[in-house]
Amino acid sequence: MKVTKKHNTFLVLIIVGMAISPAFALGEGNRNLFLIGVMSISPIIILRFFEFDKLDFLLLLFLTTIAIFPSLSHPDTMRWSTVLYSIMFGLSFIAFKLLLQQKYLSIIRYINILRYLIYAYFIVLLIQQFCVLTGLPIFNLSNYDLNEPWKLNSLSAEPSHSARIMALLMYCYITIKELVTNIKYNFKFDLKKDKWIWIAFIWTMVTMGSATAILFIIIILLKFLRFKKIIPFIITAIIFISILDSSGIKSFQRTKNIIFATLTFNEETILMTDHSAAMRIVPGIVVAKELGFSSLNDWVGYGVDFTASFISDEIAGLPEGASGGGMFQIWLEYGFISFALFVIFSFSNTYRKRDYLSVLFWFLLVFMYGVNNQIVWLCIVLLYTNKYFSKRGQILITREK
Repeated sequence: MKVTKKHNTFLVLIIVGMAISPAFALGEGNRNLFLIGVMSISPIIILRFFEFDKLDFLLLLFLTTIAIFPSLSHPDTMRWSTVLYSIMFGLSFIAFKLLLQQKYLSIIRYINILRYLIYAYFIVLLIQQFCVLTGLPIFNLSNYDLNEPWKLNSLSAEPSHSARIMALLMYCYITIKELVTNIKYNFKFDLKKDKWIWIAFIWTMVTMGSATAILFIIIILLKFLRFKKIIPFIITAIIFISILDSSGIKSFQRTKNIIFATLTFNEETILMTDHSAAMRIVPGIVVAKELGFSSLNDWVGYGVDFTASFISDEIAGLPEGASGGGMFQIWLEYGFISFALFVIFSFSNTYRKRDYLSVLFWFLLVFMYGVNNQIVWLCIVLLYTNKYFSKRGQILITREK
């Protein structure tokens, strides 16, 4: 029983550690020292069970390539701290997966973790907003701009991170509730039971001051799109968007403008429209232009942090030495082989049949980020957990029949 409790605790700590970034635990480069401490336990878990499947071998092969390729082709660029950080994330996922498959986490415990995390983000944001209103020192503050006093980070490193994490948590909560009840989530019916969690979600997303939050609210609403009710859904969506547009909410206007600007695929247009949002979009476009298949470097990479050697020259306002480009950064720095391995691994572990929103979350939270980011691995962990419980539910239903 003691072993079970320890393993259950590790599973909870991994989810919580990847879902939050408390200000006191943020180290250099906003690295979550609390999460790093939790991840350091993962090798012990792996050695305890030592079982792997095909997708685990894909991940292990990917981790091997990002260590070997730059060491052999561009040894002068090798930065072991970066590579070891990636390895820690990868091993932590394998350890989490091993314990989940040993049934150390129940579906009820999982849905409660999701619920409590949503409430936690809401409560911390309320405390921060009270502090701003009263002039008190702001609780758990990080990456704060005095020019935007109501743009608050809640439990993550910055507001835009909170928006992404809250949306992912809410999406997973809805998905798992459907598995628990064995019926599609009905917004009209289930809203009565889940009114407080919806209040927590909407309040946090609308008032945190992040333009990203508006985009993810729309994505969550797509969960309720039914083919038979597509016309009422479209009408409701138009009304909802019109209200937001006419209300003059700054975050909505920013979201609308950056979406239209991004569709042009013109770096200058995107940068002029919203420089802050462009810092997450334009690097991917710039790096993509450098990719190819014609040279050895295209296959094994140009070396660790190669993007940092040129990307700030291409993007006005990006600090010197900064890097980016999402998954394309993996291709450029470690080569197409590493890129392909990670794409196949991450997509295969997160996609559920006929669950197209999981593809959207994978694209926005994994593909557009890269490897060394806790949001990426939170997305992989949660979407894999959804997939795991979905498969278990199907097996139980089949047995009952």
